[in-house]
Amino acid sequence: MNSPYKMVFVVNTELNMGVGKIAAQVGHAAVGLYKILSSQAQKYDHKLAQWDDFGGTKIVLKGENSAHLFDVEDLAQKAHIPHYLVHDAGKTQVASGSLTVIGLFGSASEVGTLTGTLLLL
Repeated sequence: MNSPYKMVFVVNTELNMGVGKIAAQVGHAAVGLYKILSSQAQKYDHKLAQWDDFGGTKIVLKGENSAHLFDVEDLAQKAHIPHYLVHDAGKTQVASGSLTVIGLFGSASEVGTLTGTLLLL
């Protein structure tokens, strides 16, 4: 049986980040998103517990560019889907403030309406 909830991370592929950089940026998004969800425990504890019980599904997808990630954010806000944007500090591969990843959390169907057409990274 599949998890009823998942985290999805959309990576800004226009930045041409290396695999280690992408891994770090997705890590930042996962931690930031989890902090948001944990801070609203009454609303998300049950969903997080179910997500964790089914293995904590995490999917990483290809985003086109910053504008695309901001479009995903706009859709997430309108759909009341928890999300977290990662802006890089600019210490290594990309310019300071670059939008690298957006992380989303919700039911497979909720998140799928925003990201279902995107390809796996």
